[in-house]
Amino acid sequence: MKRALIAFAALLALVAWIGPPPVAAQSADDASSGMSCVDCHEDVVRGMAKQIHMRIEPFEVGGRVVGCEGCHGDGAQHMEAGGDASLIQTFEPGFDGGACLECHQTRGLSEWHASTHAQEEVSCSSCHSIHTAKKPLSACIECHSDVVTEFQLPYHHPVKEEMMTCTSCHNPHAATEKQLITHERTSELCFNCHQDKQGPFIFEHDPVEEDCMICHNPHGTVSRGLLNMGEPALCLQCHEFHFHAGYEAVDEVTLPSGTHTSSNGAYSFNAGFATRCTACHMRVHGSDLPTQGTPSSGRGLGR
Repeated sequence: MKRALIAFAALLALVAWIGPPPVAAQSADDASSGMSCVDCHEDVVRGMAKQIHMRIEPFEVGGRVVGCEGCHGDGAQHMEAGGDASLIQTFEPGFDGGACLECHQTRGLSEWHASTHAQEEVSCSSCHSIHTAKKPLSACIECHSDVVTEFQLPYHHPVKEEMMTCTSCHNPHAATEKQLITHERTSELCFNCHQDKQGPFIFEHDPVEEDCMICHNPHGTVSRGLLNMGEPALCLQCHEFHFHAGYEAVDEVTLPSGTHTSSNGAYSFNAGFATRCTACHMRVHGSDLPTQGTPSSGRGLGR
């Protein structure tokens, strides 16, 4: 019993010598000065409680200060002066984003200064809401209303259904063409999801190799398959009509097999050859099989 009391007394003495446990990393309610941001900015601090800027720990950002002071700087003088805004870092609309780049420069923003958004003087706060949660698409709508309108058309990528977002294809911070998330050809981005259209094929269709958007509008169209215009108008931008399309069908034709009549009337050739090209040329993205037709030399993309 005596030994136990001696050990307990020694433990108490050790704790007293070491001192109280270190204070945990600064929270949203406690600035490093010992005063509380929440006393004056309760709505802001409470709204940010679960956001990444308030949950991140110093060891995750190389020992940087986190919490409110991570962006706004030391708030001691600001609070001692009764909230003088000139004594703390504030971010007015249109600020250059220097404070953001101190942490985010290495997280995909190395191209920011060469991007289209930067050239158009778009700032971080133009799209990002630091203190309140914001749906990603809501930032794009403010400037790209024409694109948002295209997503309302009958055929569109499922962005409004929330199966995709703008950043599924675009990186708003990149300096690539149209700020796409690829440094290669535009088509390479499409092939990430549409691998069956990539090939290589023995019989190729040139637009597939050049740029998918020669035929397609990825945001939305009134034509099925996200085509820029309906068939056969789209195909006629590069190809001519079949010569049969201008023929008038005869009522009867006599062949060795007998006399045949046209069930579709005098305009059956017009209907058959001037409606939908893909009714016959269904492999428009490419094929490994030759088309069984003499004029096409196997390149008709028919099977």
